[in-house]
Amino acid sequence: MTDTNRCDRCGHSLDLLRKPLRQLRWSRHWIHGARSLFTGPLKVCHQCGAIYTAEGELLAAGAIETVTERRLDTYRKDMAYLRDAFGGVVIAAECVALWMALGTASAEAAQVIVAASFGGAMFLPFTYFARKARLARRDLKKLRQARRSGEILPSG
Repeated sequence: MTDTNRCDRCGHSLDLLRKPLRQLRWSRHWIHGARSLFTGPLKVCHQCGAIYTAEGELLAAGAIETVTERRLDTYRKDMAYLRDAFGGVVIAAECVALWMALGTASAEAAQVIVAASFGGAMFLPFTYFARKARLARRDLKKLRQARRSGEILPSG
């Protein structure tokens, strides 16, 4: 007899699945969440993403996003927001430099150079955060594929 409070796949402790319809939407396991509203709560392993019935029967392996995936997705979104913010600064600075250089009012060359160099300087953090977001997206894709194929990757 297996312990109903431990995952059969990875041995991690099980928690109740809160808001099953929200967590299972856009997956092929949403019917389990809808059924659980009438039959009782589901248990979930946050380490490997497996879903269990209240009695301990495995319903779906790798159905729920793991804690590591959720953390990496949040990190990826933060890096993308920072990338977009610095990209906006680059575009704004270059627009100001063009406006000053080609506009109807005359501007000093030093002002145009400062505005253009500010936009150029902001390109470095833009590329840094773009790379971080791209690497996080690649790692997240690898983790999701491993979870869906049934592999249990070490968390970290």
